[in-house]
Amino acid sequence: MAERLVLDLFCEDSGHEVFVTNLVRVMARSLAVPEPLVKPISARGGHGRAISELKAWQRGLIKGSLMRGDALIVLIDGNSTGWRAMDKEIRTAIDASLYPHVLIGCPDPHVEVWCAADPVAFQSLFSVAVPPAPARGGRLVYKQWLRTALEQAGAMVLGDPLDISLDLLPAMDLNRACRNDASLNHLVGDLRALLQRTR
Repeated sequence: MAERLVLDLFCEDSGHEVFVTNLVRVMARSLAVPEPLVKPISARGGHGRAISELKAWQRGLIKGSLMRGDALIVLIDGNSTGWRAMDKEIRTAIDASLYPHVLIGCPDPHVEVWCAADPVAFQSLFSVAVPPAPARGGRLVYKQWLRTALEQAGAMVLGDPLDISLDLLPAMDLNRACRNDASLNHLVGDLRALLQRTR
């Protein structure tokens, strides 16, 4: 591997991209390793489209028309199917010969719940408790859930509410967050192992 890792990040939308890019940055700093270069490839249109675009993108890699990094991170929401089931579905869509290291994140049901995985940090940073998770699913429902919590805290949310990860992730106790969310724990554990190889 090169001294500075290059991580290709294939994710469901720009909110996922923001969260994982900041997670990589925070973890690299905590492990005192060079910050990897994250090259995002974001699909649009939800889970089904993300899986089909992942397959199409890999065909481009096989043809040699696209450059590839040292490792691949794929992040697609679990959509209430459970992160293990989604992890399995994503793994069947990946050509394992393309990358020596593949990390998969499946926030369940949606990536916004990872922002609430450390409620102590959330409350400390925004002065409001994490509200109960929505009773019904849906990506837009969870985006609105997070947006409403931030607005109740007096934060102005101009774009994607996941932009808070810039401030929230450095304040989070990742050990506590991982104890609270198995899907986050899975990705953090794999990412930690990959980053430690660069020491």
